[in-house]
Amino acid sequence: MKKTLVLVLLGLLIAGASWAAPTVRIKDIAHVLQARDNQLMGFGLVVGLRNTGDTQQTGFTKQAITNLLSKMGVAPQLDFKSRNVAAVMVTANLPPFAKSGQKLDITVSSMGDSTSLAGGTLLFTPLSGADSEIYATAQGNVTVGQDNLAPNLPPLRSSQATVGNIPGGALIEKEVPVSLADKGYISIVLDEADFTTATRVADAIAKLGFEASAVDASTIRVPVYGDTDAVKVVSRIEGITITPDSVAKVVVNERTGTIVVGENVKIAEAAVTSGNINVTIGSVRIHSEGSQGESAAGTLGLDTTARVTQDNGNLVRMPQSARLSDVVKALNAIKATPQDLIAILQALKKAGALKAELEVI
Repeated sequence: MKKTLVLVLLGLLIAGASWAAPTVRIKDIAHVLQARDNQLMGFGLVVGLRNTGDTQQTGFTKQAITNLLSKMGVAPQLDFKSRNVAAVMVTANLPPFAKSGQKLDITVSSMGDSTSLAGGTLLFTPLSGADSEIYATAQGNVTVGQDNLAPNLPPLRSSQATVGNIPGGALIEKEVPVSLADKGYISIVLDEADFTTATRVADAIAKLGFEASAVDASTIRVPVYGDTDAVKVVSRIEGITITPDSVAKVVVNERTGTIVVGENVKIAEAAVTSGNINVTIGSVRIHSEGSQGESAAGTLGLDTTARVTQDNGNLVRMPQSARLSDVVKALNAIKATPQDLIAILQALKKAGALKAELEVI
């Protein structure tokens, strides 16, 4: 006897996966406001290139060479045409509490029309901060990755041969003074602002015996009185563990088809058709109807499921759950394309069934 399955949606809400959020140290999700990096920058010259430097059209390179040679007591030739020199910008990050004599990694980037910095040497370059003060000096051999290994084979050449780096190529000459409690308090700043997480951090610090208050969604202020050792206070606070809150979010990589489902993601009852793919989400009652005038066989069952079907009759039945990850697994089981996955998730979001932020990257 030929029978047909009829799927009837019921009005039950499907909840998201009840994943347990991990506990983390405050040190891993926040930092002290007073302890911050400072960016450094300087203009320099890379020499020793194999005819891959700047051409005569780059006027500031010729001017920089002239100024450099003049300071060294050498009168430069007016018709200087060598392509073994390139003008570059040198950048670095100066970490907090860095002391004079320590070294920094630097990045060297071509400014002119140089085709490659491979094999070049950066000449002495002062590095200044936002206040125009010199905090470090840079010099050394530039590394540009694979371009040094196979310079004559285009498939193996680095795609960014005009950008290189020098590990430990900068020497710190001046410290940036840092005072943890110069205003009588320490400011703990969350890497990701969240009112709930900020409140939890303040409460956890208070349980440790320190006064703490959440100023806003990202800043927790801890007063430091008298001769209190601010370093010990920060050390104790960093070790406190909390459970951070998170926003329900689904991230989709359109190029690779990767889908990452965050915590607290929920899906309401829905049914979606995309091309030859049919998605049914919700509590489903399955009936069996007889043919040739016979009465229906009645209800076969009632459960909370997510199903995906194709026109060729393939049916993917899923166990009782309400997780978006199960819907994604069902779509992958019938080899749905990344475009199908993205289209279905966007449709769920538009219909109000996907209770989360959807971000496509």
